[in-house]
Parts: sequence; C-alpha cells; structure tokens
Amino acid sequence: MKRLIAYFWPFESYRDAEHGSMMERAAALRYNRQLSSGLPVYINRWAVCAAVELMLLQMVPVLLAPLVAVLLTVSVCTLMHLVRVWLVFRRRL
Repeated sequence: MKRLIAYFWPFESYRDAEHGSMMERAAALRYNRQLSSGLPVYINRWAVCAAVELMLLQMVPVLLAPLVAVLLTVSVCTLMHLVRVWLVFRRRL
C-alpha cells in the first residue's frame, strides 16, 4: 500500500520550509525545489488517471456514475494541485 501511495503522491519526501531558522528554511526550500524536477512524472500519472476515469464515466452503468464522477473530480483537483506546485517551484525567486 505504501508503494502505491508513493507512486501517486510525491510529497512524502518534501521538507517543511515554514519552520526553523532562516538557514533551515532556505535549505528545505532548496531541497524541495530539487525534488520538484520529478513532478511532471506525477502530473502525467494523474492526467492518465483522469482520462481513464472520463472514459469510464461514459461506459459505466447509471448507478456507478456518481462514484466515477467523484474519482474524476479528485483526479482533476490533484492534477491541478501538482501543476500549481510545479509552477511555483519552477519560478525563480
């Protein structure tokens, strides 16, 4: 189960850049910025999940459509979050 979560969620290994001294926060931010280079892989995974769920939504029976719609919503929201984080880390401060 832990491997499945790590396959879809990259933020387990990120460090907290909100607490600590200024040097610790700068080091955590630098570390997180280095890790952000791997975010496009996760963006692609979530985009594929959303595309598959969108196709499933057209094929499932009416009783399962709300469940697939919720899964699609979660996938799209997660995708948007990952893109936003990637764009923030790509921006030069």
